[in-house]
Amino acid sequence: MVQTAARMVELVRDLGDCEDSRQIFVSAGRHFRQLFGDYNAVILALENDLEGDWSLLTLESPYTPSWGGIANHQIPDGTDTDEIVRRLGKVVGHRLSTDSALRGSLIESSEPFWACDNVLAVRLASVSGAPSRSFMGTPWKRPDSRNGWLVLGYTEPRVIGDDAVKLFTTAVQVTSRLSMYPALVNHIARQQRINDAVRRNLVHDLKTPIAVIKGSAETLQMEEMWEDIQTRKELLENVVESCTRLLEDIKDILEPVGEAWTPQATMFDLGQLLHKTVMAERMTDRAKGHSIMLIGADKPLHVQADQRKIRRVVENLLSNAVKYSPGQDKTVKVHLSTIDNEVQVAFVDEGIGMSEVQLERVMNGAGRAVDDKLGIEGSGFGLDSARTVLEAHGGRLEARSAPGRGSTFVAVLPRWPEE
Repeated sequence: MVQTAARMVELVRDLGDCEDSRQIFVSAGRHFRQLFGDYNAVILALENDLEGDWSLLTLESPYTPSWGGIANHQIPDGTDTDEIVRRLGKVVGHRLSTDSALRGSLIESSEPFWACDNVLAVRLASVSGAPSRSFMGTPWKRPDSRNGWLVLGYTEPRVIGDDAVKLFTTAVQVTSRLSMYPALVNHIARQQRINDAVRRNLVHDLKTPIAVIKGSAETLQMEEMWEDIQTRKELLENVVESCTRLLEDIKDILEPVGEAWTPQATMFDLGQLLHKTVMAERMTDRAKGHSIMLIGADKPLHVQADQRKIRRVVENLLSNAVKYSPGQDKTVKVHLSTIDNEVQVAFVDEGIGMSEVQLERVMNGAGRAVDDKLGIEGSGFGLDSARTVLEAHGGRLEARSAPGRGSTFVAVLPRWPEE
């Protein structure tokens, strides 16, 4: 009894030092072996959002011969239990809900159990894949309040007493409570990443419409514009359109582009969008002294894509081409073309360029590659967002660069046949 109490105290202490669920599995598994004997499998059953739908993950004991389950070294670092089961486990909802033995013992019950060479044991071995004949299981509460079960499997038949089942329940409850800490840390980290993305987008994406409004207004103040009715009309349209966009984008920015984002595709003329983007960029302070050439957009070219997101991609790549071409009399080319079943928009600058290492850094989403001392504003995250948007459309972002010779970024989208 004293030895068991000491082991439980050691379990609590070791679990308190764990930083993620992988470490918790390894630490708890070591103590479970000392407390409950040489098990050969650990079965994790987690209730999903759908009623009667469960996910199952079967782990091998590192202390017994391998039999094809998930080994400890395969468990990813820095993840919580639900993520591990989602990535490595399998959905067994139909088998749990239609099997009377499993349904009665897992789905409809909250009582710990042990089973040896009976119907329940056979069903557990079948659904989990564990080569076990005896099982001891207990429920546990997950951080989101959904149900879960943890089951130990044993190769040989054995009688498991009530005291051992009660002790197992206590050990699992302690483990589950301590496992909430890394899950909470991961949740906070995810929220922080989302908040950071929102802040970056607010700074990055709202600069362009504000710059367009400012540039258009300053141009309208010039005396030579008073008699140019057509240009004044176009500038005023730019102001109105940019103000409308500001209102739309504030809402849109609060929904950052991520892995789960889905494009809201419509058919639109990409050439026309490029004309508007180039005209707006010419009105910004950063484009003064630059020549921006648009090539290949003299005819309509329709694409099926999320127009607002593609507009941001184009604006980001164009503004980068201008920003990273400091100095006077620099030329930036925007070249629209079609190759086979793809539409390509190339942004070619005469800027500072990048080395292979720098280019790999920005293309991998690691932020900026240039020295902040150069005074070129930006964070590097707009490029990462552009790549994410293009890939969500089935496209990609290509790049090539050389120090002192400029850079070329190419936005590629699937081509849709003209109707």
